[in-house]
Amino acid sequence: MKKPVDDALVAECANRIRSGGPVGAVFPFPLSQCGFTVAQKLVIKEAQKVRKQLLKKSNPQTTTPQQPQPKTVALKPAAPPRSQPKVVVPKPAAPDQAPAPKSRSLTKLEKMLFLQQGKCFFCGETLARADANIEHLHPLSLGGKRAEDNEVVCHKSLNETFGNLPLKQKFEFVLKSAGSFRCPKK
Repeated sequence: MKKPVDDALVAECANRIRSGGPVGAVFPFPLSQCGFTVAQKLVIKEAQKVRKQLLKKSNPQTTTPQQPQPKTVALKPAAPPRSQPKVVVPKPAAPDQAPAPKSRSLTKLEKMLFLQQGKCFFCGETLARADANIEHLHPLSLGGKRAEDNEVVCHKSLNETFGNLPLKQKFEFVLKSAGSFRCPKK
C-alpha cells in the first residue's frame, strides 16, 4: 500500500520545480511508494507547466520552428526515346568447382569422441571414428539410461566383449590387467 504524502511536502516540491532547483529528497520515501491525491498531482503538474513556460521564455530561439523553404526545380525537356537493339550477353558456363559443402551438426558419437580427445575410455589409445562405439556403463538391458553420464566411447571390439556386463564387472576386467590393459583387436 502506498503511503500518504503531506500537502506541505507537495508544496515544497512544487516550489523547487518552479525555481529549477533540485527536487532531491523532499519526500521521506521513494516516489513509487508515495500515495498522492488527485489535488496533489495537479499541483505538481502545474508547477511543471510553469517551469516549462519559463524555460521557453528564457530560450526564444528554440520556440520558433523554421518553416521549410519550398525548393524550385527546373524540369528538363524529355529526350526522345531511342530505339537501340537489345544486346544479349551469354551467361558464363557453370564453374568446374563443386559448391562448398554445407556444415552439418556432429553425431552423438562424434561429439563424445571429441570430448574424450579421440581416445578410448578404457585403454586410452587413440581411437579412429570407424573403430569407435558408444558403451553404456550401466547396460540398457539392466536399467541403464541413454544419458551422457552413462555413455562413453570405446573400441567396437571391447563393446562387444563387455556385452551386458554390469559396471562393476567391467572395471574388474580392466583393473585385473594391472595397467597393461589393451582393447581386444579384431
